[in-house]
Amino acid sequence: MVLKTFRVWLVGLCMGVVFLTPAVAVGQGTGSSPDISGIHLNTKGFSSSRQCGQCHKDIFADWEHCLHAHSSNNAVFEAAYLQVYFERGEGARKTCLGCHAPVAYFNNDPKLTQPISHEGVSCDFCHSIAEVLPGTPEGPQFRFEFGGVKQGPMKDSKSPAHSTRYNELYRQSLFCKGCHEQVNPSGIPMITTFSEWEQSPYPDKGITCQKCHMEPVAGKTVAEFVKKTTATQISNHNIAAGHSLTKRRQALEIKITTIETHRNRIRVQVDLTNTGAGHKMPTGLPVKKIILEVKVEDANGGHRQMQQRVYQKIVADKQGQVVTRVVDLMLGKAVTVVSDNRIAPLETRRESFTFFVRKPKDQTVSAAAYYSYTPEILQPAPIHIKLNEVQRRVR
Repeated sequence: MVLKTFRVWLVGLCMGVVFLTPAVAVGQGTGSSPDISGIHLNTKGFSSSRQCGQCHKDIFADWEHCLHAHSSNNAVFEAAYLQVYFERGEGARKTCLGCHAPVAYFNNDPKLTQPISHEGVSCDFCHSIAEVLPGTPEGPQFRFEFGGVKQGPMKDSKSPAHSTRYNELYRQSLFCKGCHEQVNPSGIPMITTFSEWEQSPYPDKGITCQKCHMEPVAGKTVAEFVKKTTATQISNHNIAAGHSLTKRRQALEIKITTIETHRNRIRVQVDLTNTGAGHKMPTGLPVKKIILEVKVEDANGGHRQMQQRVYQKIVADKQGQVVTRVVDLMLGKAVTVVSDNRIAPLETRRESFTFFVRKPKDQTVSAAAYYSYTPEILQPAPIHIKLNEVQRRVR
């Protein structure tokens, strides 16, 4: 057995201890199989997700457009990575790419010269995780098994392209901890999504991360040419979360519970409940916030008043200044948590608002919740400069 250990602090992903095991030959132990001559798996390391997609077409189609697939080439990451690189130099590669391009890190391809390095959090990266080991102050540790064995949540599965192994870990929230629990170099918890779930009522209910973020959707686990099956559902590999409009709308419930009037005053009471998220709202990096906005306007829309409540984890640097930029969080500039009023799972916040108006009975009250943050992004900046101009009259 070849043993090699990697350790890296990952901004949003993991700390890895990697055990490389002898690769299993393609098709070993699977018996007779259909023609897979066009499929070429790397039995000594990572395979491209496109190779996986030849058999797992529906799963690949979901994954191909998700944020995991584009973790290394989206505008938000690219802008932050560029700024971290300017400040930290080559050290930025380990800090950033280990999280957003883990295949590149473990392949020792920090400049992303190989096409597979651009695949982000890929099929083979996830399905090579064998075990989550006890964590350290810098993050959790994983044991990986690369090559011809692919692990997952299905029992008694067989493949003509690779060996398979059932692993209960793939049905547990612990599997997600490596990506969604992170402490910065100053020891400040930056991403605490897993522990937020762990402290919620959901573990006792048997509700895991996968049940919400990888819910069953229509599809086939494998293509018909591999195996004919009557199964019509797969686990959703789009893994939608905060950037999904559907998931955001399912997360919070708003109710205007009471409206009281007295002379020229309107008192509004609003309940905001985290009904659909297994973690705090919002979760993830502290730059994200939930804004509850309550408005009062008269019947003709001529006069409007608005008040807000903001729910956010606020962190500060050594000078006591609030850290508001993603890149500064990545650089570990936050050294203290100033406050944290985010809404816990199944928690209800009752908020009161008072408005002064001329005629209370002519007013309409509305309440809305917004998921909000302002990442910096790279975008085209067209330059159109007139160099010179001449004129000539036509005679």
